[in-house]
Amino acid sequence: MSRYEYKNTKTRREKIGFYTAFSICLIAVCMAVYSTYTTVTEPKKSSAASVTATSAVAVAQPVTNVTVPVPTLGLNPINEETEPPETAAATEASTQPTTEQGRADALQTMLAAEISLSMPTKSGHVMSPYSTDSVYYKTINTWKPHIGADFDGELGDDVFAMLSGEVSSVTEDKMYGKTVNITSNNVVISYCGLADIKVKQGDKVARGDKLASIGAVPIEASDPPHIHVMVKINGATADPLTFVNNDQ
Repeated sequence: MSRYEYKNTKTRREKIGFYTAFSICLIAVCMAVYSTYTTVTEPKKSSAASVTATSAVAVAQPVTNVTVPVPTLGLNPINEETEPPETAAATEASTQPTTEQGRADALQTMLAAEISLSMPTKSGHVMSPYSTDSVYYKTINTWKPHIGADFDGELGDDVFAMLSGEVSSVTEDKMYGKTVNITSNNVVISYCGLADIKVKQGDKVARGDKLASIGAVPIEASDPPHIHVMVKINGATADPLTFVNNDQ
C-alpha cells in the first residue's frame, strides 16, 4: 500500500469515528430532552385529571335547598273532556257564605223589590238554576257560583223582555257573550249569550217585547244552546226564578 492510499484510509476511518461519536451524542441529547419533557408535562396531566375528577364528583353531588316552581295549568279548551277538579271545588266552596247566611241575603234582596218577571224564552225551560254555591263549569274546567239562571232553546229562538224598562247598555263580554242590560228603577236584568240584537241603548221596552235571539254564552259553550239571565237589585245579585210570575 502506498503512502497516499494509507492516508486516505486513515481519513475515512477518522470520519467514520467522528460521525459515530456525533450520532451517539445526538441520541443522548434527544433522550435527555425527552426525559425532561416527560417529567415536566406529566404532573400537569395528573393535575388536569385531578381537577376533572374533582369536578365530576362535585357535579354528581345532589343539589339541596333549591325550590323548583311548579307550573300551573291554564284553562282547558272549550268542549275538551275533563274531570271536575275536586280540590278546586272544595277551595271555592270554603270561601262561600254559609247556607243560612246565603238564604238571609237572598230573602233581603228579594224583599227589596216588588216585581214580577215573565219567561224570556218560548220554551220556558230552566236548564241551570241560580246558585250561590259553587257549581262545575265544564267549558273552563273550574268551580264557581252560578249567579244567574239559564233558559234553554234552539239557536235563533226569540228572547223576550222579562220586565218593562229602559235599555241601559248593549255590550259584548268575553265570558258571557253579547249582552243586553235593561234597567227598571232599582232592578237591572242582564240577558247574556244573545244574537241578532233588536234593541239599542236608550230604547224603552215593555214586558214581552222581542230583544234578540238565542246565541252563545262563551263561558258555558259546552252546554246546549241557552241564554244566561242575571238579576241585580240595588247592586246585589238575586235569583231570577224568585220573581217569575209573582203577579199570578
